[in-house]
Amino acid sequence: MASLDKADPTVSAVVELASEEERTAAGQPGLHDNHATSQLKANLTKAGFEVHAPFQTSFSIGAKKSLFEEFFGQKLLIDEGLLGIVTIDGGAQELSLDNVPDDVKAYVHSIAFVSPPSFHELTNR
Repeated sequence: MASLDKADPTVSAVVELASEEERTAAGQPGLHDNHATSQLKANLTKAGFEVHAPFQTSFSIGAKKSLFEEFFGQKLLIDEGLLGIVTIDGGAQELSLDNVPDDVKAYVHSIAFVSPPSFHELTNR
């Protein structure tokens, strides 16, 4: 989702935490979910993102489009329509984790832009 500032809008993405199995496979065994969450949130806050309260295995982050592009090294496209859908150049909505620092990368399953629900599709079922 995006704000109305056309020059450098604020956008948000959902961070999905890695499961215990994924963390173990990445060499981070035995790390409790709360500890992994706090370390990842602290790292993203330090990078300049607004980090929101976690909900089960995910939380959202927000920042100006330019910060997302700088941090993740990917160009973002924003559909200027009513919903402000954010995608990565090429159409994907999941950001690459290549630029996530190695000390917290094992805690992340994915970071993605989520499209708002289509109420038209929901009412036509």
